[in-house]
Amino acid sequence: MRSSAVQLSAMSVLSLSLVSCSSSTSASCVDGQAPRSGSYRVVPDYYCDNGGSYGRYYWYYGGRTHGGYISRGSTIRPRGSKITSRGGRVISRGGFGGHSGSHGG
Repeated sequence: MRSSAVQLSAMSVLSLSLVSCSSSTSASCVDGQAPRSGSYRVVPDYYCDNGGSYGRYYWYYGGRTHGGYISRGSTIRPRGSKITSRGGRVISRGGFGGHSGSHGG
């Protein structure tokens, strides 16, 4: 029985690894100085290139867009997932140990 428990454990770890490697998150560049009732104004991706402008522009992960604004997301970069900007550019490849800069390229 012990070997089947070890096999099951190994299968669980492998399954979780595959799920975390294949997860994907979208990111929107937002104007942090233009909030509206818990939402942020979405701006073109190039505003967030090279770290934004004095912290005014930054990436907002996940969320829902409505009328040029986004809410219900996070400013905290998710770990281990592929992050793609709403404009279609890959920001981070994700996976274990995978990390790339915020400006892609």
